Amino acid sequence: MRKKITRDDLDRFDLSILNILQVNNRLPHSAIAEKVGLSTPSVQRRISRLEEKGIIRANIAVVDPTQVGNPVTAVIESRLVEDRSIVMDRAKRYFRGVDEIQQCYFVNGGVSFIIIMIARDLQHFERLVRQHFADNQDILTYRTLIVLDTVKTGMNIPLFGLADLS
Repeated sequence: MRKKITRDDLDRFDLSILNILQVNNRLPHSAIAEKVGLSTPSVQRRISRLEEKGIIRANIAVVDPTQVGNPVTAVIESRLVEDRSIVMDRAKRYFRGVDEIQQCYFVNGGVSFIIIMIARDLQHFERLVRQHFADNQDILTYRTLIVLDTVKTGMNIPLFGLADLS
């Protein structure tokens, strides 16, 4: 069984590499090596290890939904009809399969899920809400909040303690 990397297993080089990759994952390994003070092969090995261990989950392009025809973003709070595991698991599987759902969090505090969903326009949004919430047998209640302005979206995970390792 493979040992999972913990925060304590990451040294200042790993954290520096992760910081750089979060800003620009297309930077050549040689440029990263120069910035962190390691050889290019060492940076390549470290990145491969971070990917294998699941610390780097994906290398993706972050697309602006408004630029590709999905300008409506909504935050949706939903509550399940009951808190049995079978209902929770079924809802999780269902929401994972909806393309317009960009983020889905199973939470506590009187709400079952917090969902971030995108749509082409308000008519499309209404169809999505009807299909995935109003007509969903597992949803007891839901509340939708239309986003008026995206102030910040987080793609860069703060790597606390980086300065302490220098």
